[in-house]
Amino acid sequence: MKATRTFLLLALGFTSALPAPAADEPEVVYARFHRALAANNLEDMLRNAPEARRAEMARMSQAQKDASMKMISSMMPRAFLLRDKTVSADGKAARLVVSGPGEAADGGQTMYGTARMLVEKGEWNVSEVNWSPEAPPMLSPVAPGGAYAPRAGPKPAAAAPAAPAPARAAPLVGSTTNAPERKLGIAKQPCVFKPVMTAEDVENCK
Repeated sequence: MKATRTFLLLALGFTSALPAPAADEPEVVYARFHRALAANNLEDMLRNAPEARRAEMARMSQAQKDASMKMISSMMPRAFLLRDKTVSADGKAARLVVSGPGEAADGGQTMYGTARMLVEKGEWNVSEVNWSPEAPPMLSPVAPGGAYAPRAGPKPAAAAPAAPAPARAAPLVGSTTNAPERKLGIAKQPCVFKPVMTAEDVENCK
């Protein structure tokens, strides 16, 4: 199935749910959220959902809650691996990229999930999760049909080509070398190491 599977936690709310422990990192909170969804455990899942979602869920009937849990649970893998983690500069938002095996009905292809995490009253909560069979743009393939890894950064700029060597001075009449004549009062040229050095270059570096 190629269509992107997206669900927002617009219908998830539970007034008696408690926030996640403050010491937990975003990926730990998401792991609890994921396990609760896989087990169809609404109460445990909502312990890691924002208050606004819990309030919306409180207005739904039990049949609507059960239908929402069943639909969401069917869209996600049973297990997952954390592939990428990005936290905002202010530390109040995070994005997790996870992957896991799809269901046999979908051909067993790898599914990719993007979870958006928000801090509420000092605690991380899962605000939104999107699942898709397509790898998100922050991942790039490392082998044909194989695993994915975080996209590499830009390649360093290539070094500028070396300046052309100065023209070789004509040899003095009767001399046995190509070294230019040195005259008093004329400054010596700076020494520059090059891949191929002329007699003048060598002389300047003595």
